[in-house]
Amino acid sequence: MPDLPDLRVAPIERIRPHEDFDPLRVNRLRDRIDADGIQINPMVCTQADDGSYVLLDGATRREAFNRLGMPHAIVQVVDPASVSLGTWHHVLQDGDGTDVVSALGESETVDLVEDRGTPRVVTRGGDWRTVEAVGVTLNAALNALVDCYHGKMTVTRVVDPSIEAVDATHDSWAAIVEFPALTVESVMAAATQADFVPAGVTRFVVPARALRLNMPLDFLRSDEETNVKQEQLDTILAKRAQQGRVRRYDEPVIILDD
Repeated sequence: MPDLPDLRVAPIERIRPHEDFDPLRVNRLRDRIDADGIQINPMVCTQADDGSYVLLDGATRREAFNRLGMPHAIVQVVDPASVSLGTWHHVLQDGDGTDVVSALGESETVDLVEDRGTPRVVTRGGDWRTVEAVGVTLNAALNALVDCYHGKMTVTRVVDPSIEAVDATHDSWAAIVEFPALTVESVMAAATQADFVPAGVTRFVVPARALRLNMPLDFLRSDEETNVKQEQLDTILAKRAQQGRVRRYDEPVIILDD
């Protein structure tokens, strides 16, 4: 019998995001979850010192559950030392990169300076600018940066923000936004201090991530106490394991419809 991941029934209000969310994506996901009638995958969290759950992956799903009025969601609790944290960068399309630079120039919370590193904006015309915070935290400055194009241009996440890599995959890119590397500790602080990172920047690699939980929403929506639901969840998972329905895959997995 394979070792089972640490899955817990968590009150929604105890699940604390570290990043902001895209309202349009939340509404689409809320409708899809409601139509499916199941929580397909657990949200991935680590536990804070106060017992709350710091959300590493699943901010959009957490807010979708919140808008559905769900009292609980199922989370996978992982050791922060076991995860690795990378950074997504943003490729902007369907617009003019100079508009982003102009909007940043009018912001009261950031300054644009000659390129000194990340966070930086690179336009297709070859303008390289570093974004510096003015009287606010780095995360607040990053949110001000993202707000300049959020909802105005098409955003694609990439791992490699170099012009050569972007040219190879995006014919009509307008600008590249390169973010600084973050740490797990800074993400934990973002959650506990409500100083959120913009949506779509952190990229966690979690070993032994649990997928295809497929838990009915009626189970999570019921009025049962958290501990009662936890006992029921443990029983369900143990039964699945005994029936040979739990499998572990160590090779990389590609999700074709998330």
